[in-house]
Order: sequence, then structure tokens, then C-alpha cells
Amino acid sequence: MSTLTKVLIVLLTVFSIFLCGIVVTYVANAENQRERADGLQRDFQSARQTKNKAVDDLDAAKAEHLMAQEALQNQIKELGISISELTAQLDMVKRERAQLVQKVTDMGAAVKLANETQASQMQQAQSSQQDVVALRSDQARLDRELKESNQMLMEKMAIVVQLEAKNKQLLEANEELKTQLDQVLQQRGKVAAAPRSVTPTPAKVQPAAPAPKNIGLNGRITALDMKNSLAEISIGRAAGVKQDMKFHVTRGQQFVCNIVILDVDADKAVGVLDLVQAEPRKGDVCTTNL
Repeated sequence: MSTLTKVLIVLLTVFSIFLCGIVVTYVANAENQRERADGLQRDFQSARQTKNKAVDDLDAAKAEHLMAQEALQNQIKELGISISELTAQLDMVKRERAQLVQKVTDMGAAVKLANETQASQMQQAQSSQQDVVALRSDQARLDRELKESNQMLMEKMAIVVQLEAKNKQLLEANEELKTQLDQVLQQRGKVAAAPRSVTPTPAKVQPAAPAPKNIGLNGRITALDMKNSLAEISIGRAAGVKQDMKFHVTRGQQFVCNIVILDVDADKAVGVLDLVQAEPRKGDVCTTNL
């Protein structure tokens, strides 16, 4: 066998082995490709199903989006209406706030004015209180002076009463002496001209003492108000009572008080009690002369 033949045989053998390897590889690759194609087919169907599902989900999502968008638009409309109402309420609240601020301002001005008025009134009250204190001091001083004057008046009135009593005694004694003188002159047959001319002064003095008693006003206490130191007497303008007239109240021989007339009516008068030595009573005698 020649070398060429050997080489051809070797090449043929190698080629056969190579061809067998290729066939085996092809068959193996064909199985793999078939399995791969089946896998790809399954994947494609799965992808198609996924796509369909995704399309359905997208449609559902679009529908939900449209519904949500419509709901949001409705909510936006409702919110717009609410905003309009709230804006109107806000405007009303602002107006009310402005009115309240104005009222507060007015009240502040009124309170300030009231405080100023109160301060002024307090100052006036303090001034009035000081005036009242001064008036009370003056009243106390005048009361003391009045009491002293009334005491002096009472003493002088007592002296006047004593002098009137003495004058009455002297007049009685003078009458007795004149009667005795007339008797003596008649016994002697003489005219009592000289003695009568000698006693003109007592004759003039005699009616002068009782004259106030003859024109004096007499009455009685008919009502009393001891709380206000007032008394009512039984005579008035018709009897000659006048305002500021003074009546002396007595009970028997006891001096009770004085009544200074304040108001006069036709048949009665009202006066204030003064120089009260004892509590007056209804029925006590009151006269302008003691």
C-alpha cells in the first residue's frame, strides 16, 4: 500500500471522525434548539398572556384613573363651593371683627370718660367732704354759741320774770298805797289832785309790763316728730303766727323747750324744737311770752 493511500485512509478516518462529531453536535444542537424553541414559545405565550393582562390592568387603571379624576373634579368643585362659602364667612367675620373693634374702641373711650368722670366726682366728693367737715365744725361752733346764747337768754328771761313779778308786787303795793291815800284824803275832805299828778309814771309803766301778755299767742302741741325734732301747734296764720316766730313750751311751771316756726298754715303751724330741756308731749302749752 502506497503512502498516498495511507494518507487518504488517515484523512478519511479523520474526516469520518470529524463528520461523526459534527453529526452528533448537530443532533445535540437540534434537540437543544427544539427545547429552546419550545421554551421560547412558552415564554412568548406567557409574555402574550402577561401583555394581555397588562393591557387589561392598564384599561382598568385608566378607568380607575378616569373615575378618580372625575371624583377629584367633583371634590374640587365642592371645595370651590366650600371656599366660596368660607370666603363669604371670612368676609362676614372680618366685618363683625371690625364692628367689634369699633365697639371696643367706643367702650374704651366710654370707660376712659367714665374713669375721668369718676375721678372728677371723687375729687368733688373729697372737696364736698372737706366742705362738710368745715360746715360741721362751723355748725358745732354755732351750736355751742347758740347754746351759750340760749343759756344767756334763759337767764335773762328768768331775770325778766323775776323783774315782772317784782314789778307786779310794786304795782300792787302802789295800788294799795294809792287806795290808802285816797281814803285819807277823803277823810280829810281834800282832793287827791297832787298825788295823782305825782304818780303819772307808774300809771304809764303799769300797762307796759303786761302788754306782751295781752298780745301773746297761745296754743298747744298737737303732733310731734322727735326723730326730726319737729312739732305741730294748734294755731296758725289766722291767729297771727308767722314764720321764724318763737314759741315757748311749758308744762305747768316747768320750761320744756322752744319751737321756731318753719311752715305756717291757716289753722296750724310746724316748727323745729330748740333748747330742749325735757321731752315735749302732745297737749303741752306753747306761747310767745313766758
